[in-house]
Amino acid sequence: MTVQFNPASLKVSYSNQIQTDGNSTTSAIQSVGKGDSKLAVELVFDVSGAGAANSLDVRQMTKHVAYFMKPARDASTSGTASGQSQERYRVPGLRFQWGTFFFDGILVSMDETLDLWSEDGRPLRATVTLNLSQPGIHVAEPTNSEATTPPTGATQGGVTPLTPATQGSTVQDLAAQAGKPNDWKAIASQNGIENPRNLAPGTLIDLNVKARGSLRPPSPPAVPGITRTILQPGTVPP
Repeated sequence: MTVQFNPASLKVSYSNQIQTDGNSTTSAIQSVGKGDSKLAVELVFDVSGAGAANSLDVRQMTKHVAYFMKPARDASTSGTASGQSQERYRVPGLRFQWGTFFFDGILVSMDETLDLWSEDGRPLRATVTLNLSQPGIHVAEPTNSEATTPPTGATQGGVTPLTPATQGSTVQDLAAQAGKPNDWKAIASQNGIENPRNLAPGTLIDLNVKARGSLRPPSPPAVPGITRTILQPGTVPP
C-alpha cells in the first residue's frame, strides 16, 4: 500500500547482544549473537476530506497496516516432539520503502491514535506509530544516484505549508484567499475546527485540501518529483 503522507522523519537504530565475562577481573565485554536493526516511523491517515458527514472510517485504511501484525501458523513447525506441541506462528515479512531507503523486517508493534471524529462517531484521522525489526546489523549502502529535485511549489515529504489565522479571520475567508471558496468545509474538517467562524489568532491552518465527493479512501496526490512511502510484503533477512 502507498501511504497518504510521507513521514517527517525515520529513526533507525542498531543494537548488539552483549554480556560481561563474570570470570574476568576486568569485566571484559564480549559480544554475543548478531544483534538486530530497528526502524521507528510515524504515519498519518486522514479520510476527512469529503466532510465529516460523508467520510469513511479511517480504520478502513489502517487495517491494511494492521495486517502485518497478524500471525499465521507456520506449517514447518507442525507435529509434536516428546508429547509436546511444536506449533508456532509467524507474522508476515514487511518492506518499508521511501525513495532510495528501504527496510526489510517484521512489524513488532503498532500504536494507533484516533484523533478526529465525525458527528456520528466515526474516526476520521489516525496517527500510526510503527516499530519494525530485523535480525542482524544491516546498514544500507546509499546509492550514488541523484535525488529527484521537486519542482517549484511542490511540497517536500514531511513538510506541510500552513497559513496562520489573523484577528477576526474565518475559515471561509482563508479558503477564499487561497482560491478555494467552495472547499471551506473540507478545510475546517481536515484541521479539526469545530467553529470555522471563530479562529484564535495564530492558529495554523492547512489549506492544501480539496472537497471530495467519493467515499473511497483518498489516494495520495500525484506530485511530480515527490516519492511516496510504500508498505509491501517482504522477506526477513537471515
